[in-house]
Amino acid sequence: MNITEYIASGILESYVMGAVSDQERREVECLSSIYPEIRQEIDQLAEALENYALLHSVEPPASVKDKLLKELEFGQPKEVEHEPIIRELPTNGPTYRVTWIVAASMGLLLLLFSFYLLSELRTNQKTLAATRTANDALQLEMRQIRDNQSRTEQTLALLRQPGLRTIELRGNEKAPQGDMIVFWNTQTHQVAVDVRSLPNLPADKQYQLWSMVDGKPVDAGVFDATNGTELLQRLNRTVARADAFAVTVEKRGGSPIPTTSTLLALSPVNA
Repeated sequence: MNITEYIASGILESYVMGAVSDQERREVECLSSIYPEIRQEIDQLAEALENYALLHSVEPPASVKDKLLKELEFGQPKEVEHEPIIRELPTNGPTYRVTWIVAASMGLLLLLFSFYLLSELRTNQKTLAATRTANDALQLEMRQIRDNQSRTEQTLALLRQPGLRTIELRGNEKAPQGDMIVFWNTQTHQVAVDVRSLPNLPADKQYQLWSMVDGKPVDAGVFDATNGTELLQRLNRTVARADAFAVTVEKRGGSPIPTTSTLLALSPVNA
C-alpha cells in the first residue's frame, strides 16, 4: 500500500470532520492502527481543526445563556413503576409436552403390539395343540380302519377257501330276535361268526359257541354281540368235527362246559 497517496487522497480530512461512511471509517481506523504515519496525520489534522475552531470562535451574548437555562427545567426524576415480568418455566412448554405425548404414544403402541404378538402366539399354540390332537385321533382311527380291513380281508380269504359251510342259528324263546351265521371250514377247521342280532351282555359275560360231536359239546370259542366295524368275528378255536352248533351265555373268556340254562340257539350242520 502507498501510504503517501492514501494520505494525499483527502480521506483523512473527511474522517476528522466526520464526513465518511461507516465502511470508510472502519477502513481508516484499521489502517491507522497498522501504519503510524496515518495515525500521526490524523492527530495533526484533529489538532489543526481544533485550533481553527478556537481561533474563529465567537462569544455568544449573555442573554442566550439565561434563555437556555429557562428553557431547560430540571425537575425531580419521576419514579417509573416497572411491571413484574412473569415468564413460564420451560418444563411446561409445548415442545416438552409434545415430546412427552409422542414418547408415551410410541410406548403405548409398542405395548399394544407386544400384547397382540403374545395373543397371536398363544392362539397359534392352541391351534397347533388342537391340530396335533386331531391328527393323533385321525392316525389312531386310520390304524383301526387298516386293522379292521386287514382282519376282514383275512376272514374273506378264509371264506373263499374250499370246504366252507354256513350254518344259520336262530334264537329260541330266550332270544327270539337272535340271529347269527356260523362259517365253518371243514378243511382248515377254522370258524367265524356273523352276529346279525343278539342282545348286548354285561361286561363280565360273553357268548360262547359249541360244536356238538356225538351229543357232547366242544368249545368253539367266544364272541360278543358286536365287534365294531368288523364284518365277521373269527374265533380262536378250531372245529374238526361238528354235528351241530349251539350258543350259550358264559362268563367272559369262556367256560369248559356249557351252561344249559343259558342256551340261546341250537342248529344241526346238515339241517
